[in-house]
Amino acid sequence: MCTEDINLFATDEFYAGILHVPTAIEVTVQLFGAYIILTKTPRKICSVKFNMVLLHIVGAIVDLYLSFIASPMLTLPVSSGYPLGFSLILGIPTDVQVYLGCVFVGVMCVAVTIFFEDRYHRLIHGHTTNGSLNWKRTLYVVLNYTISVTFIIPAYLKLPNPEVAKQYVKNINPCIPNEVLNRREYFVFATDNTIVNACLLSMFFICLPQKLYFLGAIFRYFSQTVSLSATTARLQKQFFYSMCIQIFIPVAFISLPVSYFVMASENDYYNQAATNIAMIAIACHGVLSTIVMLIVHTPHRKSILATLHFKSEQAVRNSQLIWKTVVSRA
Repeated sequence: MCTEDINLFATDEFYAGILHVPTAIEVTVQLFGAYIILTKTPRKICSVKFNMVLLHIVGAIVDLYLSFIASPMLTLPVSSGYPLGFSLILGIPTDVQVYLGCVFVGVMCVAVTIFFEDRYHRLIHGHTTNGSLNWKRTLYVVLNYTISVTFIIPAYLKLPNPEVAKQYVKNINPCIPNEVLNRREYFVFATDNTIVNACLLSMFFICLPQKLYFLGAIFRYFSQTVSLSATTARLQKQFFYSMCIQIFIPVAFISLPVSYFVMASENDYYNQAATNIAMIAIACHGVLSTIVMLIVHTPHRKSILATLHFKSEQAVRNSQLIWKTVVSRA
């Protein structure tokens, strides 16, 4: 079924405008977030800073790609659509853009996993080096990132004939305008979502158990370790919980639009306005993560308040000095 009424929210102009206009704001927020991480994170927890920067960069790239470079206009319930972003000027083929979008999402999932793995390793082993352990960790990281850039390839081995695919889309979704199907950039990824869904689910179930394992192991470490001072243990927990909040609030935020995508695909439901709004929400993921990061991490929050003249620089230095006590195990 579908809704045939064409309203403002379903138009290319509205969708592209909503994504493109705030891009300058998004870039500003992301750059400010990177500056805060690099300059206001206590300097002696370098491993934490590196992984925070990596997470931030990946989220910013996904944001910029969805809102400015590709600006994908999905036409559910079939896995199809066309770009409205800067990629049109660059002349990037739509199938390449779809691949890059899937890869960026996969890399973001892996970056979160690697962050928790690294945090677990630092808590358990500290700064000690072990040749065998380092080799295994390197292989583990390389394997995960390799999967993130290859998991969607099976779907590309079964790409449908473009003309046949367009006719299929029209048959299953008579509400879609002909001018959409006739666009040169229009791309049908699959007429049967089985392979695409299998690729996405495989990536999901590769990353999720790893995240749950490391989260459980870190929680168990905090509950069983008594050798640390009360202050160090409290600050380690505070940092870990802050990172969990930074990651999971944006994930919870985008769960609703993702659920809509699943519902629309499973029920052959076409509503371009709702699809556009859902994509706009997903494109805000990186900015939301940055804002949450700046709020929940105490040194970052106090540095921002000091910048805004709400707190003195001395208060910020005191906060960072306290946080340096974590270095013994960070």
